[in-house]
Amino acid sequence: MTFCPSCGAERKEGSKFCHNCGYDFEAVDAVTNENANTNTNIDANMNSNSDVQVNQNPIPNVQTQNSYTISKILGYLCAILIPILGIIFGIYLYTRDEDDAKMHGKIMIGLSILIWFISFLAMGS
Repeated sequence: MTFCPSCGAERKEGSKFCHNCGYDFEAVDAVTNENANTNTNIDANMNSNSDVQVNQNPIPNVQTQNSYTISKILGYLCAILIPILGIIFGIYLYTRDEDDAKMHGKIMIGLSILIWFISFLAMGS
């Protein structure tokens, strides 16, 4: 059993991407294999030159995409145009583990309720 190095979620056997954060396992596997070949050559050269320092970390600094970007954009549009859908998007984002998504979910819910209230006041006048 292996785990995602980015978020710690369990890696499903044969999966190319992390189901939780979208981490690309194949890119890391390719880099790991490339580094293994490079490290073998470097180890052979290290005996002749002891001043060389090698980074042995096989996992590169990979920036993961924010998987909730589309939900945030659609949520804000719906919060303004169709408040009930804005509330649904807000609840969806609020139930995610990511703090940024939770914050945007709260804002969407509040904005949707505000727009809904304003529209009821405008219809009543």
